[in-house]
Amino acid sequence: MSSRRIVVVGASEAGCQIALEAQAAGHQVTLVDEHPQAMKDMSFDAPWFYGAALPAALMNDNSIAQSVLEASPQLMECLEAGIDLRVSTILWGAFRNGPNCVHVGTPRVGLVTREDNEMLEHDALIITTGVRDFVPSFKGWELPGVLGGKAALALIDLYQVFEGERLLVLGSSELAMRVVRAALARGVTVTGVVEPGDSVVAGPEATQFLAEHNIPVHLGHVISEATGKTEVKGAKLVSLDGKESAEIACDTIAVAIATLPNIELPAAMGCRMRYEPALASWLPEISVQGETSLDGVFWLAAATGADEAMRSAILARIDGAAEDRRPAPLPEPAFNATDYIKRWIRALHETGGDDVILCQCETVSRAEFCGITPPRYLEKGLRHPQTPLVHSDDNSAPCLNQDFVKRMTRVSMGHCQGKRCRDEAAFTLSQRFGIGLETIRPASYRFPLRPIDLGLIADNDETDEIRLNWQMWPYETRQS
Repeated sequence: MSSRRIVVVGASEAGCQIALEAQAAGHQVTLVDEHPQAMKDMSFDAPWFYGAALPAALMNDNSIAQSVLEASPQLMECLEAGIDLRVSTILWGAFRNGPNCVHVGTPRVGLVTREDNEMLEHDALIITTGVRDFVPSFKGWELPGVLGGKAALALIDLYQVFEGERLLVLGSSELAMRVVRAALARGVTVTGVVEPGDSVVAGPEATQFLAEHNIPVHLGHVISEATGKTEVKGAKLVSLDGKESAEIACDTIAVAIATLPNIELPAAMGCRMRYEPALASWLPEISVQGETSLDGVFWLAAATGADEAMRSAILARIDGAAEDRRPAPLPEPAFNATDYIKRWIRALHETGGDDVILCQCETVSRAEFCGITPPRYLEKGLRHPQTPLVHSDDNSAPCLNQDFVKRMTRVSMGHCQGKRCRDEAAFTLSQRFGIGLETIRPASYRFPLRPIDLGLIADNDETDEIRLNWQMWPYETRQS
């Protein structure tokens, strides 16, 4: 067996585990993870929805790095095993020969740190990028103090800088319960759990836990507004029938409804995708060897990361095992994310109305989005009413192209690159126009996958001749 150059993206539990196994098998392994993140990168709500109230303690780089390592013993294990560990490093792009780029040569990934960049060649790429927050819109969701469930867990356990004192949790799934337990362990007062259904989704044990800790559970309710002028001071709740309302004093609102797979990298690379209803997301199609439609590119999801057989199959394929293109079965999830997200969006839209801002970056309301209203700065409306639906005799054709709606309304075109609103936008289109999520062609992803300083990835090796004559390029091109 010859040693192969393997890049593992994402230091999740699954990522660390397969990196260690690949290193033990004699391969040259580079493990890339964007944590600990710079404060400015966190402000773009990627990969988790941190919101606008980032603690000042995040500016202490040394302290944060120590906290992250202490909270991630597997990172230390990888470092001690001799793995090339790249933390605080963003993988912003992946490049290989294809129809539109025939001179790349050896596949490579673009890495950027806070000070430098690198194009790293590899023989195999293993994607273990985990999940991202799903945070639907409601009035006041842009206020400092509103954050996602994974972001809350990161600030509490990973970065250890959480500053909230009174926490309201939206949702009652396992994710919500993890946030509740982590907050209580840190001494934070949990002021309540909000659930639009008639029971706690996480089950009887979670219900008993909440009761034992005297945490109010507001069943049949959703949030109607986060209150406060410059930061969260409280929340207004409303029952689904509109007959009851309540006000909760809090300084933090954790939206712990669901998480969705981080699919930006395989989607941008051009991996063939399929919709998985139970996970409420598109996923790359993979074989029983974990290989995507692109040779040498592997996907290891959190659901399969603990599967030793899948990790062994991936490494065997990298070692040269014969290709086996049988589709990999997806483990049956215990929680149907699609149904739960639909319940929340339906309840929020019915009780909150269409004037709520759906896209924070471009300040687009739900009504403007569904009506395909042009951006406000154009100061012009549509000449004729439009529908985003596509009518075709081909039953396999998508009913709706989310990129079309994005270009018309600018929803998902802001500086967060759609991290906040693209998922709710898809669910909204599905519910408003009565079409299945699987019939919506999702909005595209492009490199760079994160907002980065272009100066860090620019080529600084121009010759003096190029610097002197660059103004002549357009003229020379026309002449040729």
